Order: sequence, then structure tokens, then C-alpha cells
Amino acid sequence: MATPRPPLLTHRRPQPRSSFGRVSVGVVGRVMMSVAEGPFDAALMAAAKRAIALAGKRLPADRRFGDMIEIRTSLQMDANAVDQLRASIDAFASRGLVAVSTVFLVPPGLPGIERLPALMDIWRASRPVRRADTFDAAWALVNADLIAAGLPPQPAPTPRPRA
Repeated sequence: MATPRPPLLTHRRPQPRSSFGRVSVGVVGRVMMSVAEGPFDAALMAAAKRAIALAGKRLPADRRFGDMIEIRTSLQMDANAVDQLRASIDAFASRGLVAVSTVFLVPPGLPGIERLPALMDIWRASRPVRRADTFDAAWALVNADLIAAGLPPQPAPTPRPRA
């Protein structure tokens, strides 16, 4: 009688998915682009801080850049996330990683949009902040702010991120 063999494929329980979103950060020329999908918690904001620090290493040597933040799916965040976000922006500002401006790309009607003015105020403490509803409008604002700062406008990425 042969010894039974263990099955080749083992059954794994699916891991519970986080109920929170994700953030990706990249650099296109002189523009730091962030895409954030909420809702947000403190752990996600800490991960965003690490992503921004890494992306900051790819900025031009003179550290002069525009910033565009696209918010998708939700702007909802708990109090700990807001505190973590404020601390992150303050930490970057104290180290001199400050954009010439920040443009938020936020479509109307996004869940949690009532929080947007308070969130924009966090960035506004260290730079001008504006808002757009579409990618093209946001990119135009970023370029206008770069030009106003004496920097060259940047071509939009192709393909453009989804709106």
C-alpha cells in the first residue's frame, strides 16, 4: 500500500483586502504626479510619504517643480490620515521639497469632496494651490505655474492617465 502523496496545489485562504485605497507617485519632467485612490487611512498616508520621497530623487537637480495630485474614487479619510498627511507635507516643506504650486485634479461629485478645501489648506501653507476638473485643465494650470516661476512648460505624458 503506497503512502498518499500531498496534493500538488495547496488551498490558500484569500487574504482580506484592505478597505483603503492606494497612491502612486511619478515624475514627468518638472512635474511630480500623484494619483490617489481613496478612502485613506494613516498607513496609506505613510506609504504615500515614502513614495513621494522616492519620486523626489528623480526631480531636476535645482528641485524646482510643479505638483499635480489626481484624486480618484473617494476623498474620504479618517482623522489619523489627515494628521499623517499634515505631518508629511510639513516634513517635506522643512526639507525644501516644495513645489512651485500644487494643482488638484478632482472631478465634481467625488465622495468626500466636502473635505477638499481643508485638504488643500494643508498644501496652501507652503505654496499656491489650485483645482481642476479635467486632466487637460490641470496640466494647463501646472504649466502656467511653471512659466510664472520662470521654468519651461512640460509636455503632457502620453498616453494621458485616465480621467
